[in-house]
Amino acid sequence: MFLFSHFTRILLAGLLAGVAAGGLRAAPAAAIARKPAPVVVIHGRRSLAGESDRSFALSLSRHAVRWFREGGLEADLRSDEKLAADLRGRQVAMLNHCAQPQPDQLRELRAFVARGGTLIVCYSASPDLADLMGVRLGTYLKADAGQFSAMRFEPRKPVNTPRQIAQSSPNILPAAVIEGRSTVLAWWVDRQGGPSGQAAWLQGAAGFWMTHILTADGDAAEKGRLLVALAADRHPALWREAAAARLKRVLAGAPWAGQEEARRQARALPGGKRREAALAAVEQAYGGGREARRLLDAGRGAEAWLVADETGGRMMEAYGMMQAPRGGEIRAVWDHSGQGLYPGDWPRTCRVLKDAGISDLLVNVAAPGFAHCRLDALPRSPVYESQGDQLAACLAAARPLGLRVHAWMIAFSTTHATPYRMQVFSQRGWLLQATDGTYAPWLDPAVPEVRAMLVQAAGEILARYRVDGIHLDFVRYPDYYGSLGEGVRRRFEASRGRKIADWPEAARRQPLFNELVRWRGAQTTALVAEIRRLQRRVAPGTWLTAAVLGKYPTCVESVGQDWDGWIEQGYLDYVLPMNYTEQRAAFGALVAQQTRSRRQATRLVGGIGVTASESRLDAAGVIDQINLLRSRDAAGFALFDLDATLAREILPVLRLGLTAPRTAGEK
Repeated sequence: MFLFSHFTRILLAGLLAGVAAGGLRAAPAAAIARKPAPVVVIHGRRSLAGESDRSFALSLSRHAVRWFREGGLEADLRSDEKLAADLRGRQVAMLNHCAQPQPDQLRELRAFVARGGTLIVCYSASPDLADLMGVRLGTYLKADAGQFSAMRFEPRKPVNTPRQIAQSSPNILPAAVIEGRSTVLAWWVDRQGGPSGQAAWLQGAAGFWMTHILTADGDAAEKGRLLVALAADRHPALWREAAAARLKRVLAGAPWAGQEEARRQARALPGGKRREAALAAVEQAYGGGREARRLLDAGRGAEAWLVADETGGRMMEAYGMMQAPRGGEIRAVWDHSGQGLYPGDWPRTCRVLKDAGISDLLVNVAAPGFAHCRLDALPRSPVYESQGDQLAACLAAARPLGLRVHAWMIAFSTTHATPYRMQVFSQRGWLLQATDGTYAPWLDPAVPEVRAMLVQAAGEILARYRVDGIHLDFVRYPDYYGSLGEGVRRRFEASRGRKIADWPEAARRQPLFNELVRWRGAQTTALVAEIRRLQRRVAPGTWLTAAVLGKYPTCVESVGQDWDGWIEQGYLDYVLPMNYTEQRAAFGALVAQQTRSRRQATRLVGGIGVTASESRLDAAGVIDQINLLRSRDAAGFALFDLDATLAREILPVLRLGLTAPRTAGEK
């Protein structure tokens, strides 16, 4: 499945046509009333005790709604607080992390099933709900390294269900079949494809049960395909609805105005074989669209859906073939996990990236709360202890392939820090505070000891590993108004040599506001400058880069990140603004501001949010953003994030053109 960013103009055209036809006028109330979506995704709230669990359930439920919609089924998002109303008129209800439904909630769920509704239950600890679904609960099971790395489906599965879906789950709530009431639909397999002996999915008369929850760690297309298949398995008429919507989305999102325009672009390509391949892909794509329509008209919705989905793939391939490579550019990928695509197999990950034409890998190996590599300044992570030095393994695999590796180092965020580590930070007075005294999960950039720890860590990486660079992240404050606690006040007063009577109100207005903004910027700049001096001394020739917020100069005021100044002062070799948006115009505006001069452009590697929380792009959307960066003479691009979606849906399309090996005559 693909996310399309090209249909905005079509929607606008429709709106303009409506205005031209008679203007905007109020519709009758009956016309406004919307029929309930056939699917509702319900996230645990009443059934969960902790706020962090509630946030987790909500976050993943948003992804599930998106996956349903991309697959062609409209889905609504609701909490579990008003089940009676929210289940009314639905055919399918997905329950995400509804751990312990209350008795009244269970009554509503039983009634929903009794009237023909289907439940898709993910990660529940309720024996009563399990009994309704015909399964028997086990006890919580924490995974060994790589134990639950994919879900492999049984041959007898709902139509169009994928054979296997990649997902690394750190734990499960095991469930077993109840004879005569349920069967195993899919099993967990380890990272080598071996059986784990634990069921991933079970199915019974009431619906489907998952022993974990669908996470947003990649393979998004297959997860969406699965959800549509599960919903339509019990309600076959949904296939027609899903296929029609999927086909409409594919055709509306095509990169061309129509088949003739696509043909013209293909015919304009140099080289006979490439031109012929692109033309063939265009014909297959548009021919697939016509075949999907024929199947729909014949009432064969499941087949039509599959053809429509394949049509989207053919369009992406054709568009990919119509692009050209550019020599000398930086083609980077962020690896947020720090373990590669296939944990424990860095050679395989590096081969995938090299074959895709990627030049640089930014691998997340260090932060105040952990280190996936051998450092004295930072605590070694469970990943390091159980699976070894990730940076060393990555370098050993990447260097023979000519793939540059940059140690991605988080600066001030305390992400993944243990409770003990957070207690140490608090006792040392290193954490930022709000005005009410509550601590933020963030180190104070103004604390010299904090910067010294980070500089030491960077120095150890440069001295112990033959990295091609250090890549800094979170070199900033989390915000402005939420970071005006006592520690900031005390250090700011000490720097200016006098007390501030009306704190924090004075910090929220001029002239103190500007003074504090400059002071905060100086604290983050101090870290970048110190690491730069160290890098030039310890490992000259390596790069120092940083991931930064895209909106400059507002990020100076909001988070103390003067990255344009860092470039001007020579502290960074390249800056990587995280321009994560699906909107072409918004992306273009950011890049235009960031490349106002030739010097700025040559130091800019544009960050593209392929699978970021802020944006999800299909291959065509990625291509468009890369081409926009090229049109501004940027030094290159960086893709977030290294996952199954990037590897399976994006990189192969880029390799057809944008990152293909250059042929004679190409610049």
